[in-house]
This record gives sequence, C-alpha cells and structure tokens, in this order.
Amino acid sequence: MAGKRFTVRGRSIRWREGRYRQRGRRRLQARPLKPRPVLDTLVAIGVSLFAGGLVFCMALLLLGAHKVPLHFGYGAILGGVIGCSFVFGPRDRPGLMVVGGLVVVWVLGTAVLYASRDQIVLRPHEHRSAAAGSAPRKAD
Repeated sequence: MAGKRFTVRGRSIRWREGRYRQRGRRRLQARPLKPRPVLDTLVAIGVSLFAGGLVFCMALLLLGAHKVPLHFGYGAILGGVIGCSFVFGPRDRPGLMVVGGLVVVWVLGTAVLYASRDQIVLRPHEHRSAAAGSAPRKAD
C-alpha cells in the first residue's frame, strides 16, 4: 500500500485547508468611509437637477411626438427613474440622499408643469407637405 495521499511534500506551498473560496485570498478589512455630509448633499442636489432636466427633455419629446401632456410624461418617466434608483441603487446615505432629491424634484416639477399646463402650447413649424407642391407662400 502507498502511504498517505496528501502529505506535506505533496501539497503546494500556497495550499491551505478549508473551503475553496477562502483558500487563495486573504480578507482585507475595508476602512469605513469618513462621512462627508456637505459634499454628499451637493452631489445629491446636482444629480437630482441633472436627472430632472434630462427627464424634462424626454417629456418634451413625448409631447411633440405623441401629444402626451407634459406633466404626465414628466411624472411617469421620473417616477420610473426614482423606482429604479431605489431598487438598483446603493442603500447607503449618499444613495438615499439622491433618491430623496429626485423625489423632491419629481413632486415640485410635476406640480409646476400641472399648474402651467394651459400655457404650454407647441405650435406647428409650418412644414409644407409634399402634396402642396412648391408654390410660394404669401408674405404676411
């Protein structure tokens, strides 16, 4: 019979007993980040305003292309962004501050757009159709 199968000589120098996932790496303790409330607040405000502006541009595109009222498009798109950022985003303090800023921008923006819905009118650009031919326009 042969001797022991796993002897010290037969093992690799880096081999250790234990589970596979714990063998090759050493656990490093990550230092906790220092709280930066002012910087986190400024970043949350900036990200919220930027996201609100992008969503407003998308709502304008919906208004022009599909005649969806601006407050509906803005509220629906930004509500989806808030839901996705809450579900898929980090749950730490800066992440929750961004979500809170987005909620404030969502509520205020939708309220302002709803209040000014009668004043928002898109005029047609007076494009001539191909069927009209190339007749000159009258000068006003």
